[in-house]
Amino acid sequence: MQEIRYPYLGATWLAAVREVYRAGLTITGETREVLGLYTTFEQGDFPQDPLLARFASLRHVEEMRKVFFSADTNLFGHSYHDGLRGPRGRCDLSDVVELLAAEPCSKRALLTLTGGNGRVPCINAVHFLRRNQGLQAVYFARGQDMFRKFYADALCIHEMGRRVASALDVPLLTVSGLTSSAHIYLADLPEIEKLLAEAATLPEQAVLHEEKA
Repeated sequence: MQEIRYPYLGATWLAAVREVYRAGLTITGETREVLGLYTTFEQGDFPQDPLLARFASLRHVEEMRKVFFSADTNLFGHSYHDGLRGPRGRCDLSDVVELLAAEPCSKRALLTLTGGNGRVPCINAVHFLRRNQGLQAVYFARGQDMFRKFYADALCIHEMGRRVASALDVPLLTVSGLTSSAHIYLADLPEIEKLLAEAATLPEQAVLHEEKA
């Protein structure tokens, strides 16, 4: 299994899009897909991440926050808010916080996302682990549109991790995700090619969000 890992979400997103564009196989004439893509990042702050600030859609981020954190109507036409279930069945993060406060090494601090009427959420589970004096969040997605939705999903999961970490008074260390079907849509190829071409002209420190020595 391949892992794409950078300190900042923007660089992780760019590398994931590039990987699916380069190595993905065409499925049903609609998508290009890589199976079992694993991504990891440490920092997920939209305004401070230069690649996200330059290339990501603020509207998509705002609408995805509605999907995760409210029952409001949104661009994507669905909501995770009422389908969240913690270890004790609550539809918020309180189960996770209480469990990890009482049992810091627990492996049961899992948030599941349920569907209904034949609909299955793209994000299916988020696992919170207190390890290495901090918190790690690991999620599983049955499928993600790596170009348009991956960074928006990841920002929301990073926000979940920050909320749990803050309640436990520990730092959020990493957010990792295993995406079973990592895909891009063929209809988006012109925009993707434009993104990759423009990103290729940026200096390395801008892409990796690193300062020159």
